[in-house]
Order: sequence, then structure tokens, then C-alpha cells
Amino acid sequence: MIKPSSLSFISAFVHNIHLPCLLDTGATHSFIHTSIVRRLNDVSITNIKQRFTLADGNTNVNITGIVHLNLCIGQITTPISAFISKSLSHPCILGQDWLNKYSVDICQSTQQVIIHTAESSAKIPMDHRINQHHFPLKSTIAIIIPPQHERIIELQSPISSSPQVIFRPNRVLQSHNLVAIPNALLSIDKYRTYTTVVNPTNRICRIPINTTIGTFTIPPPNLECHSITLSPTIDQSTPSSPSISSDLNIPTSMDNIFNGLLAHLSDPDQKLIFHQLLTQYQCLFDTSVPSIANLTAPPMINTGSHPPVHSCVYRTDPIKQKHLTDTINEMLKYGQIEKSYASWSSPVILVKKKDNSYRFVVDYRSLNNITERDCYPLPRIDDTLNRLNGNNYFTKLDLKSGYHQIRIHPDDKDKTTFVTSHGAFRFNVMPQGLKNSPSNFQRLMYDLLVNSRWDYTLVYLDDVVIFSRTFDQHVHHLNEILSVLASARLQLNPQKCSFVKSEIDYLGHTINGQGIRPLQSNIDAILQLPTPSTPKQVHSFVQAANYYRDHIENFSKLAAPLFPYTKKNAVWMGWTDAMNNAFIELKQRLTKPPIFLNFPEDDGQFILSIDASGEGMGGVLRQMTSNGLKVIKYVSKKFNLAQKKYSTTERECLALVWCIQKLKEYVWGRSIEIETDHCPLCSFNKKKFHNSRIDRWQVELSEYHITKITYKRGRCNCDADLLSRFPYDESDIDDNGHPHRVRWFTSTLTSSTQPIQLNVITRSKSKAIQQSSSPISPSATVPLSSDSSTIHRRSIVDLYIDRIRIEQMNDVNISNRIKSILAQPDQYPHEVVDDGILYKVINRTDSSIVQLPWLPASLIPDVLFLYHDHPMSGHFGVTRTFHKVREQFFFPRMYDHIKRYIRSCSACAQFNVQRQKKPGFLQCELPPDGVFEIMQMDFWKAPVRSSNGNQYVLIITDRLSKFVFARALPSATAAATAEMLLEDIILKHGSIRYLQSDQGSHFRNELLSAITALTGCQQVFSIPYHPMSNGQVERFNSTFCDQLNKYCHHNLTEWDNYLSAVVWAYNSTVHSTTQFIPYELAFNRRPLSPFISTPTNIKLMKPHDYWEKANRFKSFALRSTRMNIQQQQIASKNRYDQNRRHPVYKPGDFVWVKHSVNRTKFYARFHGPFVIINRINQVKYLIEHTELGYRQYEHLNNLIPFYDRD
Repeated sequence: MIKPSSLSFISAFVHNIHLPCLLDTGATHSFIHTSIVRRLNDVSITNIKQRFTLADGNTNVNITGIVHLNLCIGQITTPISAFISKSLSHPCILGQDWLNKYSVDICQSTQQVIIHTAESSAKIPMDHRINQHHFPLKSTIAIIIPPQHERIIELQSPISSSPQVIFRPNRVLQSHNLVAIPNALLSIDKYRTYTTVVNPTNRICRIPINTTIGTFTIPPPNLECHSITLSPTIDQSTPSSPSISSDLNIPTSMDNIFNGLLAHLSDPDQKLIFHQLLTQYQCLFDTSVPSIANLTAPPMINTGSHPPVHSCVYRTDPIKQKHLTDTINEMLKYGQIEKSYASWSSPVILVKKKDNSYRFVVDYRSLNNITERDCYPLPRIDDTLNRLNGNNYFTKLDLKSGYHQIRIHPDDKDKTTFVTSHGAFRFNVMPQGLKNSPSNFQRLMYDLLVNSRWDYTLVYLDDVVIFSRTFDQHVHHLNEILSVLASARLQLNPQKCSFVKSEIDYLGHTINGQGIRPLQSNIDAILQLPTPSTPKQVHSFVQAANYYRDHIENFSKLAAPLFPYTKKNAVWMGWTDAMNNAFIELKQRLTKPPIFLNFPEDDGQFILSIDASGEGMGGVLRQMTSNGLKVIKYVSKKFNLAQKKYSTTERECLALVWCIQKLKEYVWGRSIEIETDHCPLCSFNKKKFHNSRIDRWQVELSEYHITKITYKRGRCNCDADLLSRFPYDESDIDDNGHPHRVRWFTSTLTSSTQPIQLNVITRSKSKAIQQSSSPISPSATVPLSSDSSTIHRRSIVDLYIDRIRIEQMNDVNISNRIKSILAQPDQYPHEVVDDGILYKVINRTDSSIVQLPWLPASLIPDVLFLYHDHPMSGHFGVTRTFHKVREQFFFPRMYDHIKRYIRSCSACAQFNVQRQKKPGFLQCELPPDGVFEIMQMDFWKAPVRSSNGNQYVLIITDRLSKFVFARALPSATAAATAEMLLEDIILKHGSIRYLQSDQGSHFRNELLSAITALTGCQQVFSIPYHPMSNGQVERFNSTFCDQLNKYCHHNLTEWDNYLSAVVWAYNSTVHSTTQFIPYELAFNRRPLSPFISTPTNIKLMKPHDYWEKANRFKSFALRSTRMNIQQQQIASKNRYDQNRRHPVYKPGDFVWVKHSVNRTKFYARFHGPFVIINRINQVKYLIEHTELGYRQYEHLNNLIPFYDRD
């Protein structure tokens, strides 16, 4: 029998308009339809834009305003504020706000509604005419029903709940789609209900989302109906699990696959639900025949105007030839390729797989070299993991040969042509090996799956992950994703899919409902290093750890037990406990922040250091972050017997290929730099090796964006070298085939092994959690910063009086002094011993007397750490730190200790402003002997492009005469520079001896080098970011810019019209340095002013007299000019050198180098350290980065000394 509906309806009036009202206890607010409000006059409306989410958690109701009404019900008038919406199924809904305000009682037995007001109460009969109203039921997702299948679908209701409603299907939908939908009694809960749809046809039925499946009405209370049971009811209380019905139309092999995918589910009801869900979409898992999806990639092979590239057919042996023939025939059969008649062509190679079969690969390297890169962004890894955090159910989907399911754009087909001995063919689907395949695949999958499903779906490269907080949500979410995939006719690879998991390994992390933690495999290569057994092995380990010594606090002290075995000709004397403790502690430090980075940053450059030895291969993936170079992952692997027989170059290439493939999730689609200590590998992506094995590896890596491969000397590549010599044995895994889980331990004074619970989302949250994971105690650890850019874990310093007493007793000098004081106290009036502790008696300037503990030498570093490095001390300078320390402690030569300690602080050196003058005296060069012998040139960029299309000015000045040549140009190119130098200087005034410029690419190029070499000119380049080396032309840039502003400030685009005039004015007036006119010195005569009229009478001198006069003037002018320049240089040097330091560095000294470009406020002012390689002259040095190994020239101005902390 039908249960009475929980929905009640009453009749009301608003402004004499009849308004049927639905009393909905499931609605928190009251709502009124937009059409009703339009019929009302003189009502107060507040315009708002708001969105409400219904109780189902998915359906949204858009609100356009709030209306204030007087609702007349019977004899009672009740004011109401209702939200206005046009997406209501009923004219008015009275929710809990109205029901609670008037204490409304709904009596289903008497069919009455009792309304209580402050004055009276009224009983209002329910309105049963409302039962004639039809409410729509719509589909919540797109539905796909295979042929001859029945499916239970979810429907969305406009009302929140009702125990039973009468459902009538949409007849138009049934006749159009040829589906059967029964009349039914349905139950509505949280705006949701379910019905059955049957597809009796032999074709797939598709029903779009938000389609009206039917309508329902509220049954009258006097209607009785009894359900008919056609089959016995399954007793759900029996302990045996419900069997998966075998009467479903599903092959046995598919049923076995589904049972295997769901075998981990212990709840039989959950297993049944998901088995039915997968059965509905079994077409997705049928991989017996390859299919092509209804997806077409956008154009992705943009080669511009480059002519077609073509290659010859590679030779193959008979076995590979047979496999190649079979592969081509199969791809032709399924429409993946077709015959091609294009002028493009690329060769084919066959790569042998582990199962001795072959993978078909097209060598698209020549095509990729001329293809413009598609810069579609990959999702940020930290944002991706952040979205997964806190969810309890995860499903991972993997597409079967994903690329070959996507149709390639017709414009790109010809360019994918490949040639074999059987002819030329082109792809109809997206091939592997193209430069832009990963980014386009990511774009397609994102647009298909994620755009409107951000809350529960993510796509990262070829992985699709669905995540939910509850089981019911996961059923709904997975149903929608599978529906979309089926609509697109995509195929899944069931062997690589996982469903309804409570924990997954993804992007180098393990994610579950409790949080996120890095995978153990990220650091196993370091943690699994065996204990050294020879001095050479100890030396290799210490050398690798030394690479990160800037991030390991007290590195020298920590590694001290290992140092004896790092010396040359060291003799093995055994492995002690102190060595073992140092070895274990250093391994722990190498796998924790600040060296180890939990989440890669989005914009940092990836750097992969690789190495191969006779035993195995290793690699370290690092990223250049705002806080310096950080480690992402360590990887290593032993060589098998065959790989050990490879040549050195082959082993190094194998290390490169294996490391990149192992780190695919980090580097695919991103630019990456490679570091290697094997020099021939630097040309890996530039030339052919004529080695079939290496050539195949080159093709395999053609999809990756390797920007450059740089040589790194072996002693600088120590971390990758260590991993290759002690490769991690991958057999060291647990019973489930996974590496052992990460176990982080606190570094305590008592060697506690209490693990910290990890639940990280970002690096900052990780640090916060690590701080709060354990209580503060003398043996606990907290992050304390001794460097603004990094966070070190350091034991809390125990400065309780007991420790001071113990350390004083261990200090020989202090303990002897205590004995002397106790024996003869009168001899030490300013020292006192109290309770076994030595105090210094200090007379303050305010006449007060205090006793300060005499600090032993062993505690001085801890105290200075607290009063300088600690965040509450602020890294202040010597004076402030000295005043703070001397208020609490005493120890001899306190100021000198503090000065040395702060001088060696890396954070202060890198971030402090240098208040003194930059070091380095001014270097004066002798003026040249003649004009146009030494010239300087530079480009000046205008703030706006002129109306003539010019934005640059190329300026060339003569060092002696100061004469200036200038030409406005549209761009700063090598060709424009060479043209002006040749036409305006060399061909008019002869060749020059020296040409000075900065190191811009428009000056330092092959074209200009060829011209200067041909004309006998020598190019001289200034030190990078030191414009004073090219000072004369730089000074003119400032001068003529100010002059131009005075003429063109009213119209900036006309600046180049005044350029020639301003240059003429400069060349025709006396220069302050030479005291001569530049034109006069350059051409041995005075310029004629255009403002002076030409005299009518001209007196000509005899040629011989004119020549003698010109020679005398030239000799006098050049001699005077050189003297004036030298006098001016001496005066400038005296001013510049006053109160300025001029340090001298020797080869082997360490220095910090100033950041010259792209520095923000929170970025270090200095970086390094660098080591001095050679001193070129008084102010120019050749230096080398101690970690990265690159070399550069730097001016003394940009260097400050580096002091190592003891």
C-alpha cells in the first residue's frame, strides 16, 4: 500500500494572487518562482547573486534576489523573506526558516497544518489539488546503455524527499530512443531517486545529461496500491556474499577480469555494486580489437615554412623484417595507418622489449627539430596532490595505447609519413615520438574529463585518477567518468587499472585518507647504501655528502670520524661505532629537508645528474628553486650481466635513458638539463653515434625536452657517481612487490627512534606538522633557521644550569680555574664559584653588580646559534648580537668570537646589503696614439618605437677624439651592427685596431668576428654586467638620451628625427675631458656652423703652408688631448679609490658572487660559493661554481670573501 507522502501543500494568497505552497522540511530556506514575483506590484526586492547547493551535494540553484512578502493563509498573515529563482519546479516552497518561525505542525493523519503566531493559532487544511501537479525527473549524468542491456539510472528531483511518488516515463523519449521505461512507484531521498531503462535494440543507446526521463505526481492519501513480487527476495542478512549474477550478458573472461580488479574489496555489497557498474561499461575493457575514439587532436606539427624533411629506409634483418610486415598489416587492417604519397618521410626502427618482442618506433627526430614546441602547461604536482589529500577512495584508469586511439588532425597526416621497404605510410592516429604528442594528449584528456569535474577527477599525462570522500560519491563519480569515456569510444587497459583503492602511489607519493607521504623509493638509493669496507668507499661517500655541506649543519663536526679514511694512502683500520653513527646520520640528513624537496615547484629548472660505473647506474634529480638547488629523487640500479659488457659510452647512455624513463612523471613535458662526467655524451641529442643501440635510445628520448647536456667533472658529479658504484638492489622489496615504506626518525641527542606521523600537502605544511609532531624536550628536534633560504633541523640547545656545570667540568681551563678560586678566593675578586659553577662578576655602568656564567668553549657555538641564527634573534649584526650575549654570559674575547661567527654566516653573506663602497680600485687605460684606433660601441633602446619603425640606436665612439657615430635601427641584430661598422666606419675612415663592446649576441657572433678578422681589427669584450668597462659609450647614452627628451617629449614617436642633430651638436662642441671639439680632433679642422653665413671673399692658403699648419695643429692637438685625458683619469681615480678596499684573491680562495639580474626582494643578493681559478688582471678573475662546476669571469666589484664556519 502506498505510504502517505511527507510533502504537504497548502493554499495561500499574496496581493490577491493565489499561490500554491509546498511545505518542504528538507529545505533550509524559502523560495519563490521568478514568474510569481513578476506578477506582484509594490514589493520590496533586494538584488543578489548567489548559488545554493541542494542536499544531494551536486545540484545548484541560482538565486537572483530576495523578496519580502505578506503571506495570507486562511485568517493569518505571516511575513516571509523568500529567495527568488527561476529553476524551481513549484511556485513557492516554504522551508525550515518559515516552519520554525511559526512553529508549524504538520498532521498527516488529519491532513491539517497548524500555524502558531504570537496572537493565535490556526488549522489550515492541506490542498489535495496539488496532487495533479507533475514534477520532472531528469538524468544526472550522460547515460550509455549497450545493446540488449538494462541499466539502473539516477534521477534528479525538484523536491527533497517523499516516501513514494507515482512515476510516468517520457513517452517521446521512449519512442525516439526505442527504450523501455516502466511506470513505477519511486522513493525520493535527498533530491535523488532511481529507475530502470532497458535497451532492447542492437545498437548503443545514449541519453544526454539533464534529459527529462519522466514526471511524477504526489499520490492522494486515499489511494491504495500493492506491489507484486515476481522473484523471491534475496535474504541480505545471510553471511554468504551475494553472487555476481551470471545471467548478465558478460563473457567469462571479462567476468574474471572484473573479479580480479575488485578482489581487494571485503564488503560483498560494495563488490556487487562495482561489478555491476563495470559490467555496464564492459565495452571499455574489450581490447580484443583496437578502436579509434571520437576525438581528433588539434594541429600540432607546426613546421612553418620549412621544406619537407625526408629520410632513407633503415636496413633490418629478416626476423625484424617479418615483425615489421606483421605490424604494418595489422595497423592497416584497423585503420591506424594508410598509404601515403607525401614528400615527408621518417624512418622506422624496432626496439626489442623485455619479452623479446619488438616495439614499432618511428624516428621523428628530424621532424621534431623543425617543429615549434607546444607549451601546454602540465598541472603543478603540489596542487595535484593537494586535491587528492583527504579522500578515501581512489580509482586509476589507464588507456590502452592512448595515442593510437586519438585521431590526428588531417593537416598533420602527411608529416607523419614513415617509410619502410614496403612503401610509405602515414598515420590516421596520433603516433608516438612526436615532440608535441604529450602536451596535446594532456590537453585532450583534460578537456574531455576534467573541465567540469575538477572536484573529483584529475589527469596527469597518461594517468586518470578519480577520487572521492565517500563510497556513494565514488560510485557516482566513476559512473560519470566511465560514461564519458564510453561516449568517446575509448578503450582502457584493465591490467593497469585499479578500482576503489583506499591508498594509491602517485607522482612519487603515497596518498590515503590520512594524508600524503613521499614514496620510500625516492630515497632508497641513499638509505640502502652498504656500510663502507675500504678507504676508497668512505672517500666516495664523504665526497658525495660534501656536495650538500651548505645544507648540513656542522658538517665538519658530523663527518669528522670519517675524515681519516679520506686521506691519500689511508690504511684501513676497521669500522668503529663513531664512524657508523656518522655514516647513518649523514644518510638521514641527505634524505630530509632542506636537502630533499617533497614537492617539485612549477617554474624551477630540472637538473638530472647521471653516472654509470662497472657495477650499475645512478642519478639524482634536482630542481633549481627560489631557495637554491634541491633534491627531488635518488635512483640507482645494478647492471645485469649483458649490460656490464657494454662499452663506457653505452653504459653512460643507458644511465641517461633509464633515469629519464624512471623519472617520467617529473620530466615528461618539461624542460630538463642533463649533467654527466662522460664528455662524449654531451652530443647525445645533436649527432648520430653510428651505434644501433645508442641510436635507438636517441629515438626513445626524442619525446623529452632535453635542453642541454653539460659536462661535469667527476669530482663534482660525486652524488650520482656514488649511487652508480653502490646501486640499490631492487630485490629489496616487500611481499606485495612495493618498496618498504618511508620511516622518518627524529634526530635527537638520545638517539630516539620514535617515528613522526606524516600528513603533508605542501612543503610549508610539512614543516608545520614536523614541528607539532613531538613535544618540546631537551632531546626533541625543531626546525631552526641558520639560513634564510633553508630550514635546518637542529636539536634544541639545552642551556640549563646543569649542562653548564657539566661542560665547565669537562673544560680543562675552567676546571683548573675553579680549583684555584676555591683554594685562594681572595686572588680572584671578579670571579666566584657557586654550587660548582664559575661566574664572572661584572660591574654595570648603572652601578649594579651581576654574576654571569662563564661559558666553556664547547657551548659557545650553541649560544651564538641561539642569539644569531634563531628566528627570534633575526640574524642581526655583530654589535647587536654582542650586546645580547653579554647580558647573559661571559667568555674571553667574546667580541672576536661573535665577529668570526657572523662573518661565516652564509645567510648574512648572501642577503645582507653591503654598506661599504664596492671593492676594487679604478683601472685607467692609456689613451690611444691616434683617432679611430680604439672604438667602443653599444646599443641604446628607446622607450617607444618611432613612427619610422625604429627602436634602437647603434652608437660607436672614438676613445681619443670622443667623436660619435649613431644610427637609428628597427632591431638590434648582428647584421645591422656589421652593416654600420663596415659602411660608416671601415669603408669611410679605414680599419680600426680595437673594437670594445659588451657580450650581447648582436656583438659576439660569427658574422662580426669574420668582418673584424678580415679587416685586422681585434674585438675586446667587457666583463658581464660591468658596464664601466665600456664606460665612454655608456656615458654618451645617458647624455644624448637627456638631449632627445628635451625635443621630443611632446611626441615621443618622433625621437629618431632629432637623432642626427643631437649627435652633430655633441660632435661640434668642446668636450670637457679633451678640451677640444671631437670633430676637430677627428678630421683635423674646425666644423663650419650652419648658423654662420658664408663670407663673400675666400682667401686660400698655399697647399704647402696649409699642410704644415695642419700637421702642427694635429701634433699639438693629439698631444694635448692625451695629456688632458690622463689628467682627468688621475683625478677620477683619486676620487674613486678614496676609502675603497682593494682585496686580492689567490687561486683556491672562495668567494660569493653578486646576483646581477632578475633578483627580487626575497632573493639572495649573493650566490655561490665560487672558487678562484685564476687572476686575469688587477680586477678580473676567472671563477668556478663549487657545486655546479661552471666557470665565468667576474669583476672584483661583484665579489665578497667566503668564510667557512669551523
